[in-house]
Amino acid sequence: MAEADRFQIHYYLANNSHAMDAFVRNKCEAELLAIFQEVCSTLGTSIKIESIPFDQGGLREYWKVYGESSVQINTTLAILAIIVSVISTTLSRIPISDPEKDEREKTIQELTIEEKRLAIEEKRLALDKLRKEMKEGQPSHETIEKAAKAAELNLKIQSRRSNFYKQLGAYEKVTAVGFSVLDVHDKEVVQEHFVPRADFTKYVLIDNSLPTETVDGAVIEIVAPVLKEGNYKWKGIYDGEAISFSMTDAEFKNAVLQEKVAFQHGSCINCVLHIHRKFNEIGEVEITGYSAITVLDKTDGGSTVETTQGKKHRLYKKFIQNQQGLF
Repeated sequence: MAEADRFQIHYYLANNSHAMDAFVRNKCEAELLAIFQEVCSTLGTSIKIESIPFDQGGLREYWKVYGESSVQINTTLAILAIIVSVISTTLSRIPISDPEKDEREKTIQELTIEEKRLAIEEKRLALDKLRKEMKEGQPSHETIEKAAKAAELNLKIQSRRSNFYKQLGAYEKVTAVGFSVLDVHDKEVVQEHFVPRADFTKYVLIDNSLPTETVDGAVIEIVAPVLKEGNYKWKGIYDGEAISFSMTDAEFKNAVLQEKVAFQHGSCINCVLHIHRKFNEIGEVEITGYSAITVLDKTDGGSTVETTQGKKHRLYKKFIQNQQGLF
């Protein structure tokens, strides 16, 4: 197989134009460079990229790509192949309209579960196999595809790709975009992946929310309870950090308002805590809020009092565990 020498980004422009808004192009390519960095980080390697003069025919941008050493040809080819796959694969499971929001939330949840599973086993195996084949010689197509699938689940890559297509979608002059890998003679090593404008929205993430994380048995030291009616936030210390949280356990909240529950210095609640999250524009997970949905018990010094709802929760949890043990 010919040696990979450069990565080509081909912007197809309306009316046979050869000029593109510099701000749009630079913003788009900043996102692509971020994807390169993220994939390299995933593979435990690094590359050097140089921009070289581009040709016309729409607008063709060329990036010269170098591995960690002069003999790292196979690493370069593998990385380029993965990048092309990540950028070019249409995610049909991502909805493109608001009526599909419920399906989107379901997909996000399934995707997060899948990502965790792959991180434990499949993702590690796929990437380990790729690294091994990169050292031994040319990685197989199957290995590259599996590694690409693992890398594609990375939220940072999804977010950067979304940003890329969002920029292009707002710039009507671009009718399509293509990605390919060329050799030193400008012949394709990896066939161009062509994405028409009509498909740009399929890559754009409509909702950046993540499934709520549930912590059963979260201990929060109470700093400031809410002692009056209203949707005010409680303040406490959880996992060593000061947080504001909503008390959504109606029974416990009413008991506090009726002065049946008192607090003192060092009072703690043990609860089922919901942690609300989203990922930002660069794919980093951010916490947007906390909710204590069920207070299991309250501790003052060495004295712990179980709540009624806490007892019910534990009995139900035990029942579910026993049912699962029957199968």
